Amino acid sequence: MTLLTTPLGIAGLLSIFFMLFILANLSRRLGTVTKMKPYYRGFYVAMGILVLPLIVRMVLSPAGIQPDYLHSPAFYLFAYHLPFALAIVISCIVAWRYWGWLFRESQASGGQK
Repeated sequence: MTLLTTPLGIAGLLSIFFMLFILANLSRRLGTVTKMKPYYRGFYVAMGILVLPLIVRMVLSPAGIQPDYLHSPAFYLFAYHLPFALAIVISCIVAWRYWGWLFRESQASGGQK
């Protein structure tokens, strides 16, 4: 089963990485038009943090023999789950700063078209 889920896990992390890259570029363009501060750099910070879980996912492939400490829950917590959660929280905050006006606009119009 891990032979199937490992490549899919890597592909999932790469898709999140690519999504953050697209959001960074769109937010940069929106920020230049609206003269906002460069908060879009937070997406690049999130992408940098997301590199660590990506490396961990690639290292823990089923093909090689790894030491026992790589399979401990503490290693997964500090090297995979916490950086992943931090990257997602940073990107959500930055996305809200740039794209929150869409929700406020739809609420102001009463949700009607």
